[in-house]
Amino acid sequence: MTQLITVGGFSVPIERAIRLVKEYLTEYGRWSYPAYDGYLREAPTNDVRQQDLLAAALLNAGQQPIPTYYGLLEILPEINRRLADPRLTGTFQDASHDTLEAIAELYGILDDQPQHQVQLVKLSKVLHRKRPELLPLYDKNVWRCYSHFGDPVRVVPVNRRSDRKRMQAWLPQVQADLRAASKHWNELAGMASEPTISPLRALDILAWRLVDEATPRRNRTRRNLSGV
Repeated sequence: MTQLITVGGFSVPIERAIRLVKEYLTEYGRWSYPAYDGYLREAPTNDVRQQDLLAAALLNAGQQPIPTYYGLLEILPEINRRLADPRLTGTFQDASHDTLEAIAELYGILDDQPQHQVQLVKLSKVLHRKRPELLPLYDKNVWRCYSHFGDPVRVVPVNRRSDRKRMQAWLPQVQADLRAASKHWNELAGMASEPTISPLRALDILAWRLVDEATPRRNRTRRNLSGV
């Protein structure tokens, strides 16, 4: 019997998942691994520092690096205040409801302090590197995986939803996928050796690639992303 792995609205054979993730990890120069994952690997810190604010650009989270940098710098004290929440511990797969709520609070910073050129996508790419086993990556493709694919979709899109509420709806679905196939996610993450990645990063890679393949290229620049 073919073994399947589920991420959002997709259930695919594990062999296909391995191929897609392996391509991402081994086609040096085409994708953001190892540039993003290895950035500042030799000088890790528990809090977010100024040099970490440049990491988002290495994962193609839009560009505009100067206004992005200054926007993130403006909220840096609040990022680190929320990042110090004692509930933010352990792995995402084993996270309690309280820990998921703390993640939603952390990712909801921009609801309270909006910044020019900084949205949840870039914020998550800065934060993931601080706790790669706990803090998930978020972007439009990963969101579409859960909110636009599947019948029914796993997370119903709601216009003008706050980042905090978006996370409260999305995080439990990501956790369910990791828990349902823990062995497979560990296998996918284990294909990266230098630098290593977490199952959360493997899920991000697979979700992004599945949505990318399922979206006709001619429609990508004008597809409707309302409700994200």
